[in-house]
Amino acid sequence: MLFVQHISITYYKNVRYANYANVRNSIKFAPINIEKVPECEVLLQRVPMFQDTDGISKYKASFKEYGQEIFTVDNLDPCRNYYDIIRNIRIFKVDDGYKIRFCDDRSFTRHNAFKRRGHNESFMDNNSPFCYTDIINETAFTLKPNEYGRIIYNERNVTFDEQWYYTLNTINFINCDKSKYREKMFYRKAPDFEYKNMQYLRYC
Repeated sequence: MLFVQHISITYYKNVRYANYANVRNSIKFAPINIEKVPECEVLLQRVPMFQDTDGISKYKASFKEYGQEIFTVDNLDPCRNYYDIIRNIRIFKVDDGYKIRFCDDRSFTRHNAFKRRGHNESFMDNNSPFCYTDIINETAFTLKPNEYGRIIYNERNVTFDEQWYYTLNTINFINCDKSKYREKMFYRKAPDFEYKNMQYLRYC
């Protein structure tokens, strides 16, 4: 089973300075508070936060269960992508492990202000929706049983009323049996694998 924890810290340009950035960057994990682990392939915990000059506010965490539908490159239907895929993440089952891919396909955010370009593993694959597409779509790591990985990336977006906002995303992954679930299972100083895609964000 794959446990996934997505911590997203949203902020505006008034807290772009180094002292605020240090606080954002120090948050790598959060406790998983769930009474019973469900029967599923992937369990996602979303932990939204907001930072302003008064500090960081934590909103109520939520959980989402995924079955076999999550093991796909993409769907042509954006509504199915919203429900079947974790944003900017692709997961594939490999024997008893999970291959985790970072994929900036912009399926979820229409108002993303920039495109991530880079290595596209599916560039020459005629069966892929990313064929001949200039996006980043690459394997971050493959997790064997009891291995822990982390993906960190940032983004800049704009609201419908043209107000810019920014997000720091930290996504933790653990491949383990649900019998090993612990509330603080992500509380390790260093994961086995870490993948970063940090872009220069121009503050408008």
